[in-house]
Amino acid sequence: MPTATCACNAVRIEFAEACVCHCLECRKSSGSTHGLNLIVPGVGFLISGNPTAFSYKANSGCRVNRYFCSKCGINLYSDAEGVPVKFVKSGAVDDLVLDECNPNIEFFVRRRPAWQGSITGAEQKDDM
Repeated sequence: MPTATCACNAVRIEFAEACVCHCLECRKSSGSTHGLNLIVPGVGFLISGNPTAFSYKANSGCRVNRYFCSKCGINLYSDAEGVPVKFVKSGAVDDLVLDECNPNIEFFVRRRPAWQGSITGAEQKDDM
């Protein structure tokens, strides 16, 4: 199973599939025009280490938790109230694993910048 780790290897995550999210929260947490997230079912979510959490109420009204390494500060994953999956951040993915993770869905496409094209073959959704 593909893995993701922080810069200091204190936290390690295993994940399943990929999606791209254009919501404002993902844009801000990624520091980019979108968040490339790798979706992991909450039931099969495997993590070692002890990440720190930052919680807030998203524009959707639900509580979102963003987890990062307390040693090196790398943004690792997030989860949301009532959503049965975890969203592993692509920046934490190890080596060339991203080559195997073709995003199969884009969320909040109405927020995608006009100059950024859609991902060929990915389902396009206006919300989550």
